[in-house]
Amino acid sequence: MASSIMTPIGILSFPQLFVPKTNQKYKEQGPRYSAVLIFDEAAVASQQYEALKQEVYQAIVDTWGAAKAQDANFVNSLSLPFEDCSSKSWGGMERGVKFVSAWTRGEDDKGNPEPRPGIVDLRSQDIVMPERVFAGQYARFMVRPYGYTKGSGGVNLGLDHVQIVKEDCERIDGRQSADRAFKNADNSQMAALGIDPNAQTAAGQMNGASGKATPPAGGLPF
Repeated sequence: MASSIMTPIGILSFPQLFVPKTNQKYKEQGPRYSAVLIFDEAAVASQQYEALKQEVYQAIVDTWGAAKAQDANFVNSLSLPFEDCSSKSWGGMERGVKFVSAWTRGEDDKGNPEPRPGIVDLRSQDIVMPERVFAGQYARFMVRPYGYTKGSGGVNLGLDHVQIVKEDCERIDGRQSADRAFKNADNSQMAALGIDPNAQTAAGQMNGASGKATPPAGGLPF
């Protein structure tokens, strides 16, 4: 029986991990948590990638039997989770060779919420702020390959957990971080408004030498 397995590290794309969303192509599946992981040549050549392929193969055996799993023509007729990056024009695909999509349901058949995938950082600490997760970061998934027989059949990757292993990365979703967006802004209007763009904007003025807030002239009130 196919087991849960960790993917190689890849580039995160289309993360929908905090609030489930319905895929318009598969409306019948309802809202779901999902993400894409892009693998470069090194990842595709890794033992982790080979182990992932082995678990996908095991899911084929579990669903259709060993004889079918050894029939190359049959296997090639299935919809498998490994896709060529060259088949898509999405941002970041030029940096990879293969990509996989993984997802899990956001609701059960009665419309009750399902638990979302766990999301942790490099130290395995929970990430609870959605703004900390975006397309372009390096990540790896814990997934569960399973076969399905609807249509022509295939193997999906159930998404259990996500680990963001490098957060400070360039975004590939077309958005800029706020600090980059305003880094080279034209501040010519500020003088007329009496604003010094180099002034400290925090509530307490900072002492540049020590990095400590300067106490009030009358001393601390406690």
